[in-house]
Parts: sequence; C-alpha cells; structure tokens
Amino acid sequence: MLDQQTLVKNLMTGKDGRLLVEFDGNMEALIEVDSYSVKANYSNIDYQPVGSYQKFGVPSDVSYTLTYTEAVVRDDVVMEPLLAAAAAGKNYSFVFQAMTERPDGEEQRLTLRECIPDGEFDLMSLTPGEIIKRNTSFRVNSVPEWVSKLTGF
Repeated sequence: MLDQQTLVKNLMTGKDGRLLVEFDGNMEALIEVDSYSVKANYSNIDYQPVGSYQKFGVPSDVSYTLTYTEAVVRDDVVMEPLLAAAAAGKNYSFVFQAMTERPDGEEQRLTLRECIPDGEFDLMSLTPGEIIKRNTSFRVNSVPEWVSKLTGF
C-alpha cells in the first residue's frame, strides 16, 4: 500500500526529465531543452438519434504532438536536417524519446516515431538581455510506444 512519505519522496519535477533525439543512429539528449510536452488530442463526432434530446460522442480519431523550447546553442541536430530537406523540396522526420526518472530510479520512457515539423518553428528570435530560445512543434505520425512505464511502489 502506498503511504504519503513514499509518495512525497518519489514525486518528480522537471529536473527529472529529458528529451532525446535520434542522431547519427544514437539517442542523444537534447540538454538545451528547458521545457517540452507530449500531448494526445482525441476527437469525437456528435451523434443525436431522432427523438433524442441528448447528443452522444462517438470516438473519431486521435493525434499526437511534441512541442519543446530550447536554448539556442547548436543547429546541427534538428534545424540543419530540416532546412537541408526543405531546400531539396522534401520533409524530414525524427525519432524522439521523452523520459522521466523517479527518485527511486524507476524510469518512464516513450518513443515518438515519424515526428514531422508542424506549424511555426523559430529560426531566430532574439530579445536583448534574454537567453536566445527556439520553439518547435512536431506532429507525431505514429502511436507513442512505451519503452518503460512507472509502476506502483
């Protein structure tokens, strides 16, 4: 049974996570990332039978996104392949892993495959006196896969 002391000792914060990207065949930590999120967006279709006052939701689809903000310290891992592909009239897809590690050492890790750019990407955005950061957004064109997931204590 879970007790409050065990719970509190194993709560995680942002310092317990990492985002990795496949680069040259290896998973490399994007240590410049200061925040990221992986989200699922579920959609339903409304259905209202004749004679019914109530509408019902019928599951329709799901999509996944990865967004992150990074301090700009390098371009070779993500931006260079994207811009080179765009110059050739093509797109580029990435494999990411999102992970967290609880203080007791147990790890949660998701693999995100077929991640393609989606929406606006900051190429350069500067404000005097602030750290230069870049926002990115990807559509994840596969169902995220559990590599490892958190379990009870």
